[in-house]
Amino acid sequence: MSHDNPEIGEFLDLLGNNTRRRILESLTNEPKYFIQLSKEIGVSQQAVLKHLFLLENFGLIESFKAKSNLAAPDRKYFQLNRSVYLSIGITGNSMEIKMENIKGPNKIRSKNNMAIESKEVSIKKDKEITDILKNTKHKLELLAKRMQELEDEKIHLLKEKQQILEITHQVIRESLKEDLARRILYSNLISREITDIEELSEILNTREK
Repeated sequence: MSHDNPEIGEFLDLLGNNTRRRILESLTNEPKYFIQLSKEIGVSQQAVLKHLFLLENFGLIESFKAKSNLAAPDRKYFQLNRSVYLSIGITGNSMEIKMENIKGPNKIRSKNNMAIESKEVSIKKDKEITDILKNTKHKLELLAKRMQELEDEKIHLLKEKQQILEITHQVIRESLKEDLARRILYSNLISREITDIEELSEILNTREK
């Protein structure tokens, strides 16, 4: 149900802005400070700061300070702070929006929060880097293929669900004249709570009295 999670509306509003989506996409690679983001996505620094404030306030990103390799004050960096899976399914007979938080490994950061720009990579040989990249890409391709298979299966199930609901809705429309009674049955169909015929009859009879 779309109203189960009160955060869904705010989350959809955040994602509805193209600039915020581009900021989030950029931060999936590595932490960045707002001037970097401004140059990368071609938006004014003031606008970027405004969007960063909204994203941080929601909890999608977080900020931290890190020492620069230049003779300059510490810089404030932004990074993704939350993994979220959003699923939206709208058919002719149903609408379902789900938002799930994905728990991942804890972030590891040094006491000095690491000087990102001068970060040293422990791998020294080009061959080792190439092998790691090749292995990682292969694993990602397998995961992407499996995820696509699951998405295809989900779409197939949504179609099947639509067909079942379409028939059931037609039976309800033809059997009940009262709008409230139909709405109660429609709601019961998609509710996770089990309601038997006697309970439904009690609800309907109470309405009629």
